[in-house]
This record gives sequence, C-alpha cells and structure tokens, in this order.
Amino acid sequence: MISTKDAFIDAKEVSEILGIGMTKAYAVIKAYNAELAAQNYFTMRGKCPRKYFEQKIYGYEDCYSKSNNPAWKADRVAEESSYQAEEKSPNQSGQD
Repeated sequence: MISTKDAFIDAKEVSEILGIGMTKAYAVIKAYNAELAAQNYFTMRGKCPRKYFEQKIYGYEDCYSKSNNPAWKADRVAEESSYQAEEKSPNQSGQD
C-alpha cells in the first residue's frame, strides 16, 4: 500500500522543487486543491496528490524522473548493450 508521504506532496517539497517560498508553495497547493475539489475529489489542507502535482508542472518528469538519473541511465545502457551483444553473437559466428 502507498504511504501518505508517497501519495501526497507537502508545501516543503513544493517549495524545494519549484524554488519558491513556503507562502507561495501553500498558495500553489491551495489552487490545485481547489481544482480537485471542483471535480469532487477529496483534498487535504496543505497537501496535494503527488501525481496531480507532477502532471501540472511542465517539465517535472524531465528533471525529476528516474530516466534523468545518471546511475539509472548507465544501468539501462548496459542492459541494452548486453541485449544487442547477445543478438549479434549467433550471426557473427556464422559469418566467420
């Protein structure tokens, strides 16, 4: 089950991610919660659903996703390289 910390983002995190003050971070959360309340979703004061926040912030996935993490990219490249090497090995042995 997803914990509250994973499911919701608070003003402190919003402030850090967007590089804004706490007052503005609370205003952003309040605006997002108003949008969600208008759609008849449950909201909590001072917290916003993390997925909704990520969708609303343009470029968030580019900067904060796993694919932007250099260690994750290195693992991914190594995985793809070994896959291609396995594919080519039978063809190379037939050509020699």
